[in-house]
Amino acid sequence: MRVSTYRVTRAWIALVVLTLLSMAAAHSIAGGVIGSGLVLTAAVAKGWWMLMDFLKLRHAPSGWRNLLATWLILIAASAWIAAAIPLLHG
Repeated sequence: MRVSTYRVTRAWIALVVLTLLSMAAAHSIAGGVIGSGLVLTAAVAKGWWMLMDFLKLRHAPSGWRNLLATWLILIAASAWIAAAIPLLHG
């Protein structure tokens, strides 16, 4: 299947905007738990768009999409927990 130029362009613009927002969040909130959560949420959204539009998995079987979405969320959650552990130890 052919991906429309409009969809790919829209995804690219969204990726650029999410990158800029995550950079701004990382600098303004000084990298705390909230800042890392925002950055990782943007990273998951960017990863999802990459999988769906650039790797053309939008029309793949739902099992593959669910597996890759779970993988993205687990990686982001692991990174967020690793950032939060030092704060819990005080």
